[in-house]
Amino acid sequence: MIRGFHLWRQTRWPGRNGRVHYAHTLFNLYVVRCLELLSMRLWDPGSGGAGDRLLQVQGVLDELWTNTPADQPVLVRDARWLIQMAQSPATDELGAYFEVAEKIAETLSKEDRIEIHKAGVRMAAGHLRSQIRYASLKKSVSLDEKSLVLSTRNSNALDFALLIQDLVPLLEAYEHACHSDDGQKRLELADAICQGVSPDPELFLNRVELLGAYSMIEHLFITTDRDGHVVYTPLGQRHVQLVQEYEARIGRVSQPLHDDCSNFRPVAGAYSPYGVLYGFSSDLIEHMALKTLQPDAVKDFSLEDVFAGGDTDTLAWVSGWRKLPHLKPEVEKLFDYPQQFAEDIFERIEHALRRGVSNGEANAVVQTGRLFVLPEHQADSKASLIPDLPIAYIKSSDMQFVAARKADAYDEAPLLSDRREGRCVLSYKTPGGWVAITKAILTEVLGAGRDVKIVGLPPVAAGVLKLMCPNLVLDQLPTTSMPNRFPVDQ
Repeated sequence: MIRGFHLWRQTRWPGRNGRVHYAHTLFNLYVVRCLELLSMRLWDPGSGGAGDRLLQVQGVLDELWTNTPADQPVLVRDARWLIQMAQSPATDELGAYFEVAEKIAETLSKEDRIEIHKAGVRMAAGHLRSQIRYASLKKSVSLDEKSLVLSTRNSNALDFALLIQDLVPLLEAYEHACHSDDGQKRLELADAICQGVSPDPELFLNRVELLGAYSMIEHLFITTDRDGHVVYTPLGQRHVQLVQEYEARIGRVSQPLHDDCSNFRPVAGAYSPYGVLYGFSSDLIEHMALKTLQPDAVKDFSLEDVFAGGDTDTLAWVSGWRKLPHLKPEVEKLFDYPQQFAEDIFERIEHALRRGVSNGEANAVVQTGRLFVLPEHQADSKASLIPDLPIAYIKSSDMQFVAARKADAYDEAPLLSDRREGRCVLSYKTPGGWVAITKAILTEVLGAGRDVKIVGLPPVAAGVLKLMCPNLVLDQLPTTSMPNRFPVDQ
């Protein structure tokens, strides 16, 4: 709204018609935002009538577009997309996202849930892809550059977790469509799933054991019970079960996904959703509304069209969003539709799917390493054969811990921020501060096939680490000889 008023002051049209056009655009934008917030209150009177209340929101949305002037675009057609739109802006209260996801799963019809999940994976994945492109341009590196992959994986625990929760029901529906020979539904679901895994296809398709640990958020998913035992919270239990289901389902559908994905290859001169750029999905409505404030605005597309392949008209519509008089040319250039980026993103999806279904030795995924968490008394000669986890992956605000060369120094404020954002596989308080182990170990150490150990963790911290990294952390040395692993650089 504020940006709209700013644009009006700079580009106002003379006469009443111009003012009325602006007023209608801002009014429609305001109503859509109110309906977004209203969609978060579907469950206020009780979960039993949530579906009926969603229909009421859809009725208001339909009436808005029925009565709007012909020169106004339909910003969003489907009220089910409003639920995901409402959650687009960032918040520090990460638990709320999972509470909404649980309500959707428990109270809405299958048809409504599938459409909500399709909207969720498309918008979340588009947000992550946009982040990746921005970072790659800023650092002048390729999409597969090691530091870019690492920073993306380390900083997106919430997005990864929500993608998993949305992808599981889509994979279930996709399996059913494959078995029932429903070709149209199969392709629609394959399209959404491919977009969902697009931010990191290798992680989502071939390294799910690492994905599970990356998607864990310690303070939300793990707690201690009355007896002091480390356990999953209800949110944690649900998430771990979904990760297990995701791993099983993505393994079963890799071949049909590989067969279907060629239908979504970006074509020069046409529009692909892999090329859309934005911060949060709520920004898309802003782009559309601001463009509507110009006399030559295109009014034949809505939000849903952003995430579907289109022709030259769709490409022109998306490309024109930032061609506004108040934007600097360098900003327009930065957000030009990136055809090569869209092609590169798709190539990564296709390559990861090909690796997943290939039995060739050249395409084999590296064996995942293990982190052995051992008590002090078990640090014997056998344990000495396993390298220690390098302290570069251990951060602490406890200066005694740092002085003992058990961790690198790290201020408490950023360490606690990393904990809240899910950037650590473990964090725990000491008498002198905090200690954290960064998720970078998942790709750089365990993901590279390296076994390492950490000795002397407090029992509760050791328990948390095991729950954060299921199947990656062991508290017993292997009974047989150690397999050959790459050495860890100290």
